[in-house]
Amino acid sequence: MSQASSNPFTITVRAAVQAARPAWMPPAGYFADVPMRNTPNDVVPSIYVADNYLMNNPFALWGGSAVLRDYSELGAQVFYSGGHESAGGLPNYQFSLICDFSSLSWRTANVPLQSNRSDSFVAGYAPDGTPYCPHSYLGLQELPAAWGGAAQGTLVSFFWAGSSYANRINLLDVSRPSRGYTTMATRQAQNADPGMIRFSPTAQGGNYPITVMDEQRKGWWVAVNGPVSYTLFVDKAGAITQYPALGGNLGNGAMVLCPSLQLLIAIDGGYASGTYADLNYRTLYVRNLATGAVTRTSTSGSVPSLTFGYDGSAVPNFHRMDVMGLQWVEELGCIVGLDQSEQPPSVVKLSPPATNPATNPWTWSKVALQHWPSDSKGQATIQTAANGYWSKFRWVPSLQAFVVCGSSNTKPQVIRLT
Repeated sequence: MSQASSNPFTITVRAAVQAARPAWMPPAGYFADVPMRNTPNDVVPSIYVADNYLMNNPFALWGGSAVLRDYSELGAQVFYSGGHESAGGLPNYQFSLICDFSSLSWRTANVPLQSNRSDSFVAGYAPDGTPYCPHSYLGLQELPAAWGGAAQGTLVSFFWAGSSYANRINLLDVSRPSRGYTTMATRQAQNADPGMIRFSPTAQGGNYPITVMDEQRKGWWVAVNGPVSYTLFVDKAGAITQYPALGGNLGNGAMVLCPSLQLLIAIDGGYASGTYADLNYRTLYVRNLATGAVTRTSTSGSVPSLTFGYDGSAVPNFHRMDVMGLQWVEELGCIVGLDQSEQPPSVVKLSPPATNPATNPWTWSKVALQHWPSDSKGQATIQTAANGYWSKFRWVPSLQAFVVCGSSNTKPQVIRLT
């Protein structure tokens, strides 16, 4: 366990939060439904055809969420993902979907004034100036009010994954029922074209974002999968600093920041067997943010998220780190994710060694959890998510617990480890 578990400030904050926990929170070691008072299907924007698939877009279309702590007393989890239109004449469904833990209600925000055909977007923007809503993958983060975000927080959406549009960072003021979009004015001074966001010297270098928030430095670390030259740090005002890529060729990887350890860690995926087996799926690439030193270490234990790879194998042989929503939780002193490669899904931990976490192996383990008996009408197992959890599995500081929602037809679930 890291220093975080014995930090007096963390313990004080946890005690205050525990005293204010709502009655619907389960005890430690249990999960339960969040007792929402409505569903996403109850808040379909009037400009769109009311069908279940529309409101399931934020959950099913390779997307994630971010927790906006300023939204209300307990904060809100904001989902945003779209794209994958089967024809250019169909609309791109542009809206953010908000799960407010204080009012226990769903609502939408950032809806355009009219429906925009997906073939009407130029350089990523519709004629009304609103941005295309793409698959969001691991590219959603919080811009808090204290950093210059909106009073109820701002959702940060990195890039247009899977498109030909140039990388941009869009900001959504989620207090705005309609519109409320701006584009972050970024500056990558180290690049030959400072107005671009690039992961290699001469090309964009990928737009499938892997992002993590850095509270101390007031910004976000940004990576992408594939062969790239840089990992980027984007500060709250849009200034971008290039660093040598952490990993440099991640295979469906993830990234976490461990503040108490001062480590930025890229967690690689890869093949466990077959022609391409190389044990990358046990590899951690580590940057010490205090010294700048870059090291490499491995993991022990049963590696989660075993899926089919891209080699045509008839058996699962590829470990995907990106789809589990992996995140370092300071209060728990470990990395936590949700693995749905087995049924029912299970919560997994990746714990640091007692000494030298930048060079010694970390350990995978599974967390024993039960459905809370008091949640008598709730879901008896942790729910799955079509096409992966991505960042739909999130730590909620006000609850000192995780929340996940994988479908517009299911209630979110709260998962409490301690």
